Amino acid sequence: MDIDSLPLEAFLEILLNTDGVTLGRCRRVCKKWKEIIESNDVLWQDMCRNDYKYPSRIAKKKAGTDCKWYHIYKNMKMWAKVSSYDVKISEFYKFNHHDKKHALEIDNNILPLRDTNGVVLYDMSTLKYIPATVPERKCTKIANNDNVTVTLLKGDLFVQRTVENGTYMTEVVFKADDFILHGDTLFFYNNRDIYRCNLMIQNLFADLILHCDFDIKEIIYNDGVLHIFTDCGQIVNVTKDKQVSVQPIRCPPEWIKQIKYVSAINDKNFICYSRNLFKIETDNYQHLYLDFPPITALFFYGDVTLIGTKDGEILLYRLADQKRAVKPRFETLGTLPEGKFAVQLDVCERKTGPVIVASTFFSIILLEIDFFPHEKEIKSSYPASKMLMYKRLLKLRERLHDH
Repeated sequence: MDIDSLPLEAFLEILLNTDGVTLGRCRRVCKKWKEIIESNDVLWQDMCRNDYKYPSRIAKKKAGTDCKWYHIYKNMKMWAKVSSYDVKISEFYKFNHHDKKHALEIDNNILPLRDTNGVVLYDMSTLKYIPATVPERKCTKIANNDNVTVTLLKGDLFVQRTVENGTYMTEVVFKADDFILHGDTLFFYNNRDIYRCNLMIQNLFADLILHCDFDIKEIIYNDGVLHIFTDCGQIVNVTKDKQVSVQPIRCPPEWIKQIKYVSAINDKNFICYSRNLFKIETDNYQHLYLDFPPITALFFYGDVTLIGTKDGEILLYRLADQKRAVKPRFETLGTLPEGKFAVQLDVCERKTGPVIVASTFFSIILLEIDFFPHEKEIKSSYPASKMLMYKRLLKLRERLHDH
């Protein structure tokens, strides 16, 4: 039988048993194959899962629907030689006041910036302003998907969802210190109490799943398990059926009190660091440094880590390049304008390549890398998911004004 005569399901099964490079070549065989491969993005999701399990997951969450898994896979592959590309460095936004946390975390292709009058939003694909300002400077986090927008400010967690059924609750407010939005489930904690909220049911309510015995630094949800990093060096793991296990961070006990920041994917892939203390643990690597070059900002990308220094450098720390008992090796991606250094770092993948967002005390500086400049496109309108978020935030703004 000719391969083009195979049922589509059989053809896709064959493609799923190849690798990313082969799949890319198959895409160029003919128009029919190109259409099949491009219209079945699950093929590329599977390739990302096999070749770039953790960084591709981070990248897709930040890029949202603006980037297909095909584009995520291409970008992940190009990170292997990212330092060989030109980096366009430009100042994107200026602030009138000194703040270490001007930029909130990029989520679903949206960059929230905290300015004097509140939080303004930018579309990362076009770098254009989204007219949905949240009029509150104390907003610390915004997460969004097609169904819900979650906003944390002043210890209040505002949950707004779009539902077709008129009998369903559309919004609720919880007390919270931080949260994670994972698909249709919301996790958050208030003091040491950790809650879960199912966003698909009619009435929105918080189910207490655990009272933690320690103060919480970071919570992460991955593959059905909630991972809680505490200030005493313990990692508390909670499964879907509320089974709890505790494990220590493997580093000298005297280091625990010095650890200031935690960035994690799960309980086996994380970084703990302070000014010059650096501990990284992944499935394949464990690195431990006491006299690490002073860090001013960090972004953990699974296979690589971006580091900001006091000299304004943005360094790439590639886990696979490090050797035991040898000083850490870095690649320099760029240097910020004189006198400026990053206090926050974030990355968003676009069809053309990644953009690194470096936040200083008074400005936002972008480092844009064009892996695929031919992918540039001009958008005339916002996608439906962003329009829904826009409407929800306008409603939140009205509510805040009323109070």
